[in-house]
Amino acid sequence: MQNNRPLVLVVAGLDSGGGAGITADCLTVHDNLAYALPCVSALTCQSLKEITRVVATDEQTFEESLHLAAKDWESIGAIKVGLISDNRLLLTLFKYLDNEFKDVPVVWDPVLCGTAGDLHSVDLKEYLKEILTRTTIFTPNLPEALALSGWTQEKLDTDGIEALAKFFIDNGAKNIIIKGGHNFEGFDAVDYYASDDLSFNMACSRVEGEGAHGGGCALSSALAALLANDFAPQDAAVLSKGYVYSGIVYPALCETGDRPPLGHNGLVQSLEYLPAVIEKGFPTDSQPFPPCPLKLGLYPVVDSYEWIERLVNLGVKTIQLRIKDKNRSDLFEQIEKSVAFCSPKGVRLFIDDHYELAIKAHAYGVHLGMEDLRDADLDLIRNAGLRLGVSTHGAYEMLKAMQLNPSYIALGHIYPTNSKQMPSKPQGPMKLMIEQSLIGKFMPTVAIGGIKLHNVNEVLQTGVGSVALITGITKADDPDETTRLWLRLCGSGDE
Repeated sequence: MQNNRPLVLVVAGLDSGGGAGITADCLTVHDNLAYALPCVSALTCQSLKEITRVVATDEQTFEESLHLAAKDWESIGAIKVGLISDNRLLLTLFKYLDNEFKDVPVVWDPVLCGTAGDLHSVDLKEYLKEILTRTTIFTPNLPEALALSGWTQEKLDTDGIEALAKFFIDNGAKNIIIKGGHNFEGFDAVDYYASDDLSFNMACSRVEGEGAHGGGCALSSALAALLANDFAPQDAAVLSKGYVYSGIVYPALCETGDRPPLGHNGLVQSLEYLPAVIEKGFPTDSQPFPPCPLKLGLYPVVDSYEWIERLVNLGVKTIQLRIKDKNRSDLFEQIEKSVAFCSPKGVRLFIDDHYELAIKAHAYGVHLGMEDLRDADLDLIRNAGLRLGVSTHGAYEMLKAMQLNPSYIALGHIYPTNSKQMPSKPQGPMKLMIEQSLIGKFMPTVAIGGIKLHNVNEVLQTGVGSVALITGITKADDPDETTRLWLRLCGSGDE
């Protein structure tokens, strides 16, 4: 049971039908490991089929709700904004976002029109730049994106979804998810994610029927809850897409017929609901690489043959040779000697980066970083019979890696590390547990980054199949005894 949930302020309308609006938002926030603070912006009379009345909350009540949220709670982890149907409420919200809630991540779902009718939203186009500059993730569906940008369908057909997203980024958006509206072969439920330095499609197969009511509310609320839990925006995006897809597959009230309320089925924990990640320039389809044991056990990462020999003689069965200097005169000699020593002993030796030399030496496998995969000859590695290990730094990269069918996936970095400069934040054991629950039953996993004797037990409790160490052994006062201790804790892996 998680009792230390971060807080998410939810600013949205109350849907009397319960399928969308602040009711769906609060359920979604709870499902995604946060605690919702509802701030009602409007009362709506609606069912799954019609909207008959919308009444904006009076300005004084709305501001008092924001004031108490800022005053009585120690910190707000994220804010989700949905329906705003009165200009005065919008300006009041701007004031709080600029002051009391400055620097709090904001997910803004620009609700212009409900599926069942008009929700009397304010003219968000008039305030678009003011909204975008205050927002962490902006989540319009395609009709909303076209309306807010002033684009026509013809312009979209000519310029493409990438250019439409760039319009919003050029006007201040940090991250945008444009929901639906374009297809890929084999997929017809595709959302487009973009930021200044990253863009990709999240694709799922469409579920038979008319979908589910409340998907937009759920996506934005799941994003806010995950941001509050310190997920990176791109990781929150793929997990939130999976949450919504699960709710479409298993809706809340099946007997209602078309467009039942979205199901709220808990944090997504099955890979089948997560989207395919389609990113320009990144390989997406691959025949499986040769398999590894599901449990690789202790996995030291060292920089010389001498360390390989020393640790293997102590009982290590999985090890990586990482030599970053590509111009080192004895580079191939180090690889060749290490392979010759490990192979007869059945040791799983992975070579970091230098896959052509690893192939030449007939190594057990190679390990590549996410950026290395763009240029590496994956067919060459696979056809040579080598295993492939891949580094990832969150759920988004994990899904990209899964599509390559590698031999194992490294999940990290778990804790702060001084071994290398990291572009991402530490994952922590909670994120590791979520990722392990998604792929660990059928993909060997390796936890890496900042793992020490004082924190290894919470890593092992996630069920991860291997623990990688870069300095935990080589910098120890007594490397041999430390290795024996780590082997007792992590094991040497499956045979």
